[in-house]
Amino acid sequence: MSLPPSASGDRAHEVSRLSSLIDAVVSVTGDLDVQTVLERIVAAACTVGDARYGALGVFDDDGQLVTFVHHGLDEDTAASIGEQPRGTGLLGHLARQPAAVRLDRLTEHDTSSGFPPGHPEMDSFLGVPIRVRNEVFGNLYLTDKRGGGGFDAEDEELLLGLAAVAGSTIEQARLRHQLVSRERWREAVLEVSTSALAGDPAAIVRERIATLGANLVHAQAASLVTRVDGRPWAMTVVGAGPVVGELGTGPGLAATVLVDGQPHRGRDAVVFDGRPALWVPLREGEAVLCALGVAREQPFNGHDERLLAGFAAQASLALTHERTQSDLARLSLVEDRERIGRDLHDTVIQRLFATGLSLQAVIRRSGDNPEVVDRLEQAVDDIDHTVKEIRSTIFALQSSEQSRRGARAEVLEVVEELTDILPRAPRVRFEGPIDTLVPPAVAEHLGPVVRESLTNVARHAAASDIELELLVDGRQLTLVISDDGKGLGEPAQRRVGFGLRNLGERAQSLGGRLTLGSRQSGGGTMLIWQVPLGI
Repeated sequence: MSLPPSASGDRAHEVSRLSSLIDAVVSVTGDLDVQTVLERIVAAACTVGDARYGALGVFDDDGQLVTFVHHGLDEDTAASIGEQPRGTGLLGHLARQPAAVRLDRLTEHDTSSGFPPGHPEMDSFLGVPIRVRNEVFGNLYLTDKRGGGGFDAEDEELLLGLAAVAGSTIEQARLRHQLVSRERWREAVLEVSTSALAGDPAAIVRERIATLGANLVHAQAASLVTRVDGRPWAMTVVGAGPVVGELGTGPGLAATVLVDGQPHRGRDAVVFDGRPALWVPLREGEAVLCALGVAREQPFNGHDERLLAGFAAQASLALTHERTQSDLARLSLVEDRERIGRDLHDTVIQRLFATGLSLQAVIRRSGDNPEVVDRLEQAVDDIDHTVKEIRSTIFALQSSEQSRRGARAEVLEVVEELTDILPRAPRVRFEGPIDTLVPPAVAEHLGPVVRESLTNVARHAAASDIELELLVDGRQLTLVISDDGKGLGEPAQRRVGFGLRNLGERAQSLGGRLTLGSRQSGGGTMLIWQVPLGI
């Protein structure tokens, strides 16, 4: 007995639909990547549900649509529509209220937001949530039932089965991603810790932290920002922007993190040219040491934030180790200076005194020989002058830690910090009683002024030779920084940036002035920063 033609066709159609469902399930167990599996599920859903169009959307932990796979649209139509949906409207409703939705007309639902330009018109709709163990990952939906009419209960059951397959696939993909992320996180933390413990220079450790932080969240650029004299200062930038420099174009996300110590996400126009950015703090106890920022073309999500914040917490230990080693080195240096000072006072000066007394005795016995008397008196004067110089050196050694934040030590510390970004170490010359006469109100400006000036040389001068002179003459301090670079150009073409304006404002606040000009010989630029000492 044969079946009627209509019954035979229905039977074949049913077999085809079940076969498509089985194919979708089998595809998950293969070695295909997740994107391919999701594409097959959407295609099978269209076959199973006799739908012209289908799509699958996956949401992240923040409820943002991060994956959107569609079927039925040709490439030209998809390109004319533009960017993918954002998960609002009916798609967002399915995520917020995870229950199946069947509509004869898509536009009749209260949350429907219409179609963007270039989007084909769609009538009937069937959508189901994608979930695993009551957690909603996204949704799977079909539109435009072939042959007219709407989707029925059988279509809904088959689509729910496919949604379960999709949920299982997404869960497996997330677990694999978490395992890979944890392994990469562990390797990044180990590399930073090894670098710090091996005694790598601070600049290398910071660059490694920035680079590895960017790699963890697939970012194209990264930066470490700290505070210098209360202002945000970019210590390291990888992939974009300057190497170092003061951030003076607005508060920005980095400055916010330095103040409140909390992670922040958003577009960053200060460091990353308006790209989506993620900033997290690096701490020592309750104090925020600096902020680590990363940027890429796609916005960051909660998983990225947790991953980077965990890495930053471990990287903080490397920076703390760096600071501890620096403090130990400073203490060792202080002990050496104290020992040298004692040796100079107890041995060298006493011997010079004894030699001077012996020479004075010889003068008294030299009789009437003027030439011998003059030469002996000159030798005694030289000894007195040498004793004064040694005493001055002893005072400088003994007060080195106290004066470290003063003029001489502040300048040397900044020069040492910036040597890595300069073509060669600057020649530094001091003249006059700098540590004695320069008051703290003036000394506190010297570090930022030297830092900004040398940074400008590194960025713009293309110089091969740099010289720094700090002179105290009477009641005035003069800082001169000169280079043999390309110079300032014609006056009409010169542009004064934020940094130079800041240097001028610092000088004016102290009653001084900033002068920019060309070196008298050999080309290049000369910066003169002069302020009264207020003595």
